[in-house]
Amino acid sequence: MYSAYDVAHQILQIRNYTDLSVHGFAELPRDVQSAILRLTAEWRNVEEMEWLIKAGACPHETHEGFTVLDVFLMGHDGYWTMKDCVKLVEDGVKMLAKYGVTDKDLTCQYIPTNCKEIFENSEYLTTFFKIERVKLHYHLPRASKLEQAKVTFATVDEAVKALPTLTDYPQYIAVIQYIDYVSRYLVSKGCGLLEVIPLAPKSPGWTMEKEVLCNIVDFVIGNTAEYPTLLCEY
Repeated sequence: MYSAYDVAHQILQIRNYTDLSVHGFAELPRDVQSAILRLTAEWRNVEEMEWLIKAGACPHETHEGFTVLDVFLMGHDGYWTMKDCVKLVEDGVKMLAKYGVTDKDLTCQYIPTNCKEIFENSEYLTTFFKIERVKLHYHLPRASKLEQAKVTFATVDEAVKALPTLTDYPQYIAVIQYIDYVSRYLVSKGCGLLEVIPLAPKSPGWTMEKEVLCNIVDFVIGNTAEYPTLLCEY
């Protein structure tokens, strides 16, 4: 017994070898159309997706734990997450919203974090999914209690740029939160390249110059692993 997804997979395979218009799916059963919609959402072809919905496909289709909206936001293999995709993602979400899709159709809550660049650069998506802006917390070195800043920011990069003027403290630890993404920075005012240092490599603001300086500090205070040694040192 073939499932709707078995049939949908076979039909989409045929499209790899011949020019088969989506309009040819008009007479397919609704469950097969819905399966095709869910599968093609990965490629973010908004026009084809809308045609399938108008033909009868269910915009709330869910399979293996992922909705049409989940798959559309992740994009092909989950890699289409850069800010150059903002317009396409906005257009797709607006189209799906016309047919009753809401933020409740987002069932995988890690997706906004994976698509951080897209959400940070879209006021529409941030509002549609009710995502809070970037929050800032801070504390003095070795303090055990966090304080929350009164200001918020649209993007993590904006927050990082504001760190030197965020508090009156000459030195403090800043904690930036966006959804469930958290990054920490050591802020030391007036220290040039060392003024704002990410406490984890590859965080926004990390540069090769800061990596060199951090390596110097690690070597001087002995935070590195054991050095390679000569036989005469034993």
